[in-house]
Amino acid sequence: MLNERVIVTENGGRRKVTKRQAIITQLVNRSATADFRAIKLLLDIVREIEAKNEPASPEIFAFSEADEAVLEQLRARFSMRKAVE
Repeated sequence: MLNERVIVTENGGRRKVTKRQAIITQLVNRSATADFRAIKLLLDIVREIEAKNEPASPEIFAFSEADEAVLEQLRARFSMRKAVE
């Protein structure tokens, strides 16, 4: 049922989207108006999706030597900036 297409009006135009897309769009729009129930629901959905998309192995995020060098330069730059402030 969520994959059925419906016609929506958006920015003065009409187009077909799935019911799933229409529901998520409405949820995001309600969240943007500070509807706290909508915000909580949206954040719960996002957390669940992100948890499913996390890599199974931390080795995927291993930094190369070049990455480590860049990170060290950034750390040094930020620590120098803090020392000046």
